[in-house]
Amino acid sequence: MTPRDKILSRQKARELGEKLRKEGKVIVFTNGCFDILHRGHIEYLEYAKSQGDVLVVG
Repeated sequence: MTPRDKILSRQKARELGEKLRKEGKVIVFTNGCFDILHRGHIEYLEYAKSQGDVLVVG
């Protein structure tokens, strides 16, 4: 999967979310400004990912 494949329309994101929930997956959502990515961002995102099965960054 390329980075471009990970950008979804609202409809596709909704469909994927429904599919994942039906599979019993825990979806974690976060957002932020990660344009100048640094260690703190990485640690934050790793922690967020550890809280569920799928991490969605908006």
